[in-house]
Amino acid sequence: MLDEYQHDDFEVVREDTRFGGFQELKLRRENSAHTRFFRKAITPENNDEFDDLMELEKRVMKDGCSGALYPMYTRNGRRWALMSVPAENYTSTGLSP
Repeated sequence: MLDEYQHDDFEVVREDTRFGGFQELKLRRENSAHTRFFRKAITPENNDEFDDLMELEKRVMKDGCSGALYPMYTRNGRRWALMSVPAENYTSTGLSP
């Protein structure tokens, strides 16, 4: 993962069951009100989980959302994908509860 962010830098704000489950996060160390973060874990070689990740990433990267994808990283045997979107575009992603 980028040196900028580590797995434990985030606090889970809520968990969502869509797209096979993902977490909405906030940074612990600073005010991240201007950015919404999400992460999803996948098991290596699990095609269904990978397909769910691709659907979630489509929402974040949707036209006009200005989303960002970060390099995947491994933690406790699972691969994690971290992504973000500017807060002003959060509703446009369709990820709000």
